[in-house]
Amino acid sequence: MNTTKQEYFRHVSVPPDEGVRVDKAITIDRPVSEVYSFWRRFENLPRFMRHIESVTVQDDLHSHWAFKTPGGKKLEWDSEIIERRENEMISWRSLPGADVDNAGSAWFTPVLGDTGTVVRFEMKYVPPGGRAAAFISKLFRRDAEIEIAEDLRRLKVLLETGQLPEEQNDGASPWRRRTFRVTRKAVDTADGYVRENPWITAAGVAIICFTIGFLLGRRREVSFKLTGTLTPD
Repeated sequence: MNTTKQEYFRHVSVPPDEGVRVDKAITIDRPVSEVYSFWRRFENLPRFMRHIESVTVQDDLHSHWAFKTPGGKKLEWDSEIIERRENEMISWRSLPGADVDNAGSAWFTPVLGDTGTVVRFEMKYVPPGGRAAAFISKLFRRDAEIEIAEDLRRLKVLLETGQLPEEQNDGASPWRRRTFRVTRKAVDTADGYVRENPWITAAGVAIICFTIGFLLGRRREVSFKLTGTLTPD
């Protein structure tokens, strides 16, 4: 008999009016029991979630997570399962002292005559840097929704084929795959800087926008002086 108990049943990891929410779903051609069984073992999550470095299960409810940001910074937190219903759903939240306050849940719905499963993943988190980081992340279109959509696609391929997408033979040349990896790494590094230095990035964007507006205004002013008419934008 398992006597593990929740240690922080009154704890709210992410308040209702804070954080960034992500809600994504995907259909996997595998029965609910198989998909749920794979997900509930949290140590499996790093196999398809690219930025989760490791999940160490401590007991039936508690685990320790290590996350690597696109910029290479390592973030860690302890997590506690708050609700679990066999072959239906599982929810968890970070505990006090987390580098990133977060909460998540996964729902599993049978489809295709019970041979397939719709996985719906909901997550809420406070990005390092707070609301400014969330705004800048969305501004550059490299927010959590993109990452989660990619991770769910990797889960689908893994459970349906037994291999991750990069392990399959996609017919691409080694040079093309290497170029893609280098490009992706450069984009992730830039994104990491944005996430970890949100106010610096926000200030830079504001300066650029102000400069462009000033130059366009000067252009219209010079055009009016020369021709007597305003140059359309």
